Amino acid sequence: MNNIFEWLVNWFNSNCDGDWEHENGIKIYTVSNPGWFISIGLRDTPLEDKIIESELIEKSDDDWYFYGIKSAKFEASGDTNKLIFLLTKFKELVEAAATERL
Repeated sequence: MNNIFEWLVNWFNSNCDGDWEHENGIKIYTVSNPGWFISIGLRDTPLEDKIIESELIEKSDDDWYFYGIKSAKFEASGDTNKLIFLLTKFKELVEAAATERL
């Protein structure tokens, strides 16, 4: 599967158990910079207790992003070209946690 959106749907479905989805969700929306903001709930997942500090990477006004995990939530933001990049970073974190490399 090479489509990050298909992967995200499958990840979400694999966590839905009748309860999980009531406390966790995926939010993707635009910000005025312009760019994207992503928030993904991580309670009752292998990433729940992980902390990854966010640091803004800013190469220019039009080339920037950050991502991190805290309080059982993945949060990321980036310029208009970073949506797939940020979702791919989330996928990498999920896969690393599944193999305990995180």
